[in-house]
Amino acid sequence: MKSDNPRWIALQIVLRVVDNGRSLDDIFSSSWYQSLTASARDLALSRELAFGLCRWYFALSALLAERLQKPLRERDRDIEIILLLGLYQLLVMKTGAHAAVNETVNLAKAQQKSWARGLINAVLRTVIREGVALDDEMQAQAYPDWILGRIGRDWREQAEQLLIRGNDRPPMTLRVDTRQSGIDEIIARLAADGIEAVRHKRLHCAIELPSPCEVTRLAGFAQGLLSVQDAAAQIAAGLLLCKPGARVLDACAAPGGKTMHLLQQYDDILLEALDSSESRLERLQQNLARIGKPAQLLVGDASKPDSWFSGVYYDAILADVPCSASGVMRRHPDIKLLRRESDIMPLLALQRRILDALWRLLKPGGEMLYCTCSIFKEENEVQIAKFMQRHPDCMEVKITDLDWGQQRPHGRQILTGSDNMDGFYYALLSKPGKP
Repeated sequence: MKSDNPRWIALQIVLRVVDNGRSLDDIFSSSWYQSLTASARDLALSRELAFGLCRWYFALSALLAERLQKPLRERDRDIEIILLLGLYQLLVMKTGAHAAVNETVNLAKAQQKSWARGLINAVLRTVIREGVALDDEMQAQAYPDWILGRIGRDWREQAEQLLIRGNDRPPMTLRVDTRQSGIDEIIARLAADGIEAVRHKRLHCAIELPSPCEVTRLAGFAQGLLSVQDAAAQIAAGLLLCKPGARVLDACAAPGGKTMHLLQQYDDILLEALDSSESRLERLQQNLARIGKPAQLLVGDASKPDSWFSGVYYDAILADVPCSASGVMRRHPDIKLLRRESDIMPLLALQRRILDALWRLLKPGGEMLYCTCSIFKEENEVQIAKFMQRHPDCMEVKITDLDWGQQRPHGRQILTGSDNMDGFYYALLSKPGKP
């Protein structure tokens, strides 16, 4: 059956991304994917193919275009994706030439387009004969032009390395609740279960798994000792210091990684977790139940507090705002296909509205931590510079004496791949006065 073939499944996944604009996460949680009868091994291969092709889509598309006499018709998008899947298997997965060509040709037959079998065979065998390899130039081609332009303008000398690191496979990073268990104890428990784990070089509560595994295999996960969270995201809780009794708002909170970290790190805080999506808050509630910590969940738009704000001001606010997600493209490579340059201006406007709205809810003497998973300066240091111009009462708390990221005119930036972390930005803002 076609639905048992991991390559056919991968083809359908990528078609849904390219033609329908659906994210990989959305597809993998869909009823269609969940109903597939393929084995766990074949489903894993389908995910590898889909993630990998999204990561290398633009570079492989350029390679393919050079070897086609004329572009394929729009109605033959499936044949284009089939060819790209073949190239991915040959050049990235290093699949044997005979197997890669045969399996790719058979996909055309499964799509009832036997006419394309000769074309597929010819293109793939030409690439094999030419000895094509993924070099640094192709690494840089693995992005749409508008992302290449922004990274080049923003980071210049660091751009080439940043582009290469953005194509890396991300690590599976775990956060350890160190108030319940020591790092070494957790590493030993995982080792006893045959799972290798190593300390993160910068974050004291983070460990990395060289080989990712299902969370259900992690000793201590069900009890809240471990949570999956990139090291860069784990920094937030240590920057937003919360005293006992503090009222804390985690805006745009779901799925709740930072919410959980704040609750596990600080005693007796009154935390409200806000998100515009009720379904995402349900997932957050499940995470809170896993760690056994309470929070008040609020459904609402962070830029429009009138619909959800109780009137009691906050001592601390975490503003983890919607952004381009350009810092997590290695983890979510479909961003390269789904995000458009036209999305940036509306995102900047939304970030501005959220910042202005939340600032009004902060007590004098309180602090607000602004963060994004972006590497674009316009969303980060430029956004904060403009915010401070609009709010002369705002004071920036410099994030110094740290060994992660780099100091910027405003805030601190982690570039993708630095210390094996995702791209992230933090700026800590204080409101003068006494609480």
